[in-house]
Amino acid sequence: MSEPIVAIIGRPNVGKSTLFNRMIGSRQAIVDDKPGVTRDRNYGHVEWTGQQFVLIDTGGYLPASTEQMDIAIKEQVDLAVDEADILLFVVDAQTGITEIDEQIASMLRKSESKVLVVVNKVDDQRNDPYVGEFYNLGLEEPIPISAMKGRSIGDFLDTLASAIKTVPARDQDFDGIKIAVVGKENVGKSSLVNTLLEQNRSIVTNIPGTTRDSIDSELNYQNKKYLLIDTAGLKKKAKVKENILFYSNLRTFRSIQRADVVVYMVDINEGLSRQDVYLLNEATNQRKGIVLLLNKWDLIEKDHKTINEYTLDIRERLGVLRFIPMMFVSVHNKQRLYKALDLVNTVMEEMTKRIQTSELNNFFGPLIHETTPPAVKGKEIKINYITQLHANFPLFAFYCNHPNLITENYKRFLENKLREQFGFSGVPVILSYRNKNKDGSK
Repeated sequence: MSEPIVAIIGRPNVGKSTLFNRMIGSRQAIVDDKPGVTRDRNYGHVEWTGQQFVLIDTGGYLPASTEQMDIAIKEQVDLAVDEADILLFVVDAQTGITEIDEQIASMLRKSESKVLVVVNKVDDQRNDPYVGEFYNLGLEEPIPISAMKGRSIGDFLDTLASAIKTVPARDQDFDGIKIAVVGKENVGKSSLVNTLLEQNRSIVTNIPGTTRDSIDSELNYQNKKYLLIDTAGLKKKAKVKENILFYSNLRTFRSIQRADVVVYMVDINEGLSRQDVYLLNEATNQRKGIVLLLNKWDLIEKDHKTINEYTLDIRERLGVLRFIPMMFVSVHNKQRLYKALDLVNTVMEEMTKRIQTSELNNFFGPLIHETTPPAVKGKEIKINYITQLHANFPLFAFYCNHPNLITENYKRFLENKLREQFGFSGVPVILSYRNKNKDGSK
């Protein structure tokens, strides 16, 4: 099930990023810092009293110039309302209510979003009397905190966790494959969706999505149901340059989060960019299946070597993501579009594939005996037993005597060998190293 999204909004200098860092860094509101999810990207996975959620900081994306501020504020709030499950509206106890605060509150009152008013910079009891002023915003009861000093953060997180429990689950009634079509602007996402839909007259279109501006579409192909998650909103409609990254992060994050498989589209004429690799990493971090479509293949001049040359170049740029299957397509010419759907089906099958424990140990036993893990600090590492655990993605436990000493290079070696032997194309594979024997003893 998708983790709820909590977005921090508010005018500049109220302490949004400080609150974000406090929540991410708190010993209890901890964070599963998944690989590739770093704090400078302004979002993180948080857990508090068993309640998990995604926290997104909108701080740092508002312009300093007054003439652009109104536009930026509206875009920020509109997007947060559309995409987040709960909004944390941060205000400053020491400056009181400002005109911008009132502007944001006015927009929030017109929305149906769940909003928590967080009054920051209540550093000690002397600031408590200032909190009452924020009832005038006409929203929820103000929650006083000090993000800098950590005052009342636990009580605030308890309130937030209770609010999260009221968030309804998304997409629970759909029994097909949910596909997020993701990519930069003008790579052909909407054209792909529209082409698939216009050629499937049995489809049901205009199904209201979980976000206000998006429309999901359901189609049937070879007796299978698909939900195409509309990401047309990824267009850079933001007029303020600083807002584009936040806009892209939040909407793309939501689309990826809802999907079973991410179909990532790239304009082959532009190649694979760092932003593309970053988003592919994000899909991997969220444990999603991935298919890479290289569109506008019809515009490339070709000879018998062309496809191999492009394939090698893309594989090199993918680096550790080389397990992602790719397909050269032309949406304009309707070339290989249904083969792309077949590839999505294959990736879903790989996601649910199970390997027998005996088969795993018969393969890895001789391999590890022949290529042993390098000793660290004079300590010999022995891997005793391997099994696949029950999860929504391929998760394998390697039981050994010193799990923390296994080098990254050796971990990569084992994953590569696992994929060579058992496949898992387009699927993130997690190898978990555990300090137990197969009988469960230490």
